[in-house]
Amino acid sequence: MRYSAESTVLPTTAPDLLNWAAAHVEARGFHDGRDGDRFGRDRGVTATRLLTPGILGALDVAGGDGRRSSGRTYDLPALYAAQRLALDTLSDLVAGGAVVHDADWPDEYRHRRYVVHQWGTQGGRTRGEVVEVFREAAGLTERAQAAAARPGRPPTRLPLGSVASVLEWAAAHLEDVGHRPGLESHDPAGFADSSGCTALHALDRAFVAAKPNPADGREAWAAYGEAEAAWRLFVEHITGGPLVNVDEMTGWELARHLRGTVLMWGNEPGRSTADVVAAFRAAVPAGS
Repeated sequence: MRYSAESTVLPTTAPDLLNWAAAHVEARGFHDGRDGDRFGRDRGVTATRLLTPGILGALDVAGGDGRRSSGRTYDLPALYAAQRLALDTLSDLVAGGAVVHDADWPDEYRHRRYVVHQWGTQGGRTRGEVVEVFREAAGLTERAQAAAARPGRPPTRLPLGSVASVLEWAAAHLEDVGHRPGLESHDPAGFADSSGCTALHALDRAFVAAKPNPADGREAWAAYGEAEAAWRLFVEHITGGPLVNVDEMTGWELARHLRGTVLMWGNEPGRSTADVVAAFRAAVPAGS
């Protein structure tokens, strides 16, 4: 699609989004973000689309940050799907094959953004390098889209999240791609949504599938909030009892504990695809 910082047309495919981000860096320059910001301090400029972007800033402006128009209707499900695939592919690319799990992060999405941001802050990162990595990621997403859309795969989105639907989605995903123990989220030779992965990654992807788009109604967001109980139910199932001392934990500490437990359990020697699939389904509450 044609690049213009003034355009209110937003990309609805990951390749278009990544190529737009590359063109934005070419046009506006590059801010390394080592001060933690997504954009540089441009005197007198307040519109994000005109600021010098960091790597995350360019990705966000490509996705609509500072460019949306109230007079235009957007295909939000397609836009947010493109943003998710773009982030998945770009973070895997800069990580060298697959993002390595870090239980200190409460969810994979924020961790993937951090991985991309850290790559952009590394010493001496140039505009040309950032443009090149965006262009390379755009090419990879063409293949990722084809792999994720092959016939027979589980649907990528859940119309309404619930504990049962999240756990079933994770089970069906592993039946499709296979369980792959390890610290890397998925097979480094593949893509986040279509290659063998860990039990933790399968559950993370289930929540990606269940998360409503920002424009969805209160019912969808309320259901998503209730579906987060799947983490606790699954951990209680695989550990054989209720969690202890959870009232003493902060939300961040609890998330780290749950994610770490799922990762270690899935990585135990001899843990098969059938074992993990059966555990996901056995954790579904009775009557769901």
